[in-house]
Amino acid sequence: MPTMGRSAEVAAPPGERLRGPILKGALGQDPEAPSRRSLAPPMRRESGHRYFEGDSAVAIFVAHHYPTIKWHEHDFYELAVISSGHGLHESDHGLIPVEAGTVVFIPPGVSHEYRGCEDLIVYNCLFRADLDEAELMWAFRDGHLSSLFNPEGLSRGGTLRPPVAVQLDDEALTSVLSALEPIRENAADARTRTGQLAHLLLALDIVATASREAARVHQARPLPPPVAGAMALIESDITFPWTLAELSAQTYVGPTHLARTFAKCLGVPPIHYLSLLRAERAAVILVRTDDSVASIGAAVGWPDPAYFSRRFRAVFGVSPRVYRQRHQGEMRAKLAPRSGVGA
Repeated sequence: MPTMGRSAEVAAPPGERLRGPILKGALGQDPEAPSRRSLAPPMRRESGHRYFEGDSAVAIFVAHHYPTIKWHEHDFYELAVISSGHGLHESDHGLIPVEAGTVVFIPPGVSHEYRGCEDLIVYNCLFRADLDEAELMWAFRDGHLSSLFNPEGLSRGGTLRPPVAVQLDDEALTSVLSALEPIRENAADARTRTGQLAHLLLALDIVATASREAARVHQARPLPPPVAGAMALIESDITFPWTLAELSAQTYVGPTHLARTFAKCLGVPPIHYLSLLRAERAAVILVRTDDSVASIGAAVGWPDPAYFSRRFRAVFGVSPRVYRQRHQGEMRAKLAPRSGVGA
């Protein structure tokens, strides 16, 4: 099994059934210092070849993160189950507070990090990216699992999908770990690719059920005043350089509480919500006008062209120029007269 930093035997949390070595992440930056991603951060890229043996579809290891696991991305899916402790998970899609019972579903290609970790133990379930083109191709269309694999209903072609965070109760958390543990222990019913997929699907089913239930409760319940207030502020002026601190000050709640409540209600943190609105407006302008990419970025609140391109790519999976070329081409093809029609 590959290591990430040092590995060591550590005592499991009370009531925890995990056994075996727990991998400890390397020491990182001061979690209290500003640690937003810089313009050109070092990026570690993890390959599935390090984790998957032979024809295996799933790999599992348990990691103790302290205090920071720096920015990295990987070419496989990750189901990160927080079994104890707390911290922050950050990606290009926003900041998510995590604690015992939080599950973060991370698609391939999403760059992310953990920071501010305190005794954070993460049960990492990794599975091959090519499963979504083979055994799990149906998950994108499935009314249940699509809440994880395609929560925003995006097209599959070249679109970078967001991570999904779900909070499980104790019973659901135990059930997820029980479903996955036979894979980690190489139990008789989890030694084949089919057996591993069966256990993986049991875990994904539990997480998707919790995700859909959270969405149902959200739809049936009015938004808490801080969340509704933050939404109204963001939507009133998406070009304003909103920060979590500014939004929390104007809604009279703490930043962490606002981020957690907002993400619980809407599925994404406040700044990710702002990024989505900006990217969606930019996409419309890109297709409908010939304005320069730089001017469009400035018009939606991203005056730095390079930063605009990165944030747009984080939502749509391609640069603004490529997006324009594709969609303007499609529009022209639809508007062009068909051969043999008319005089």
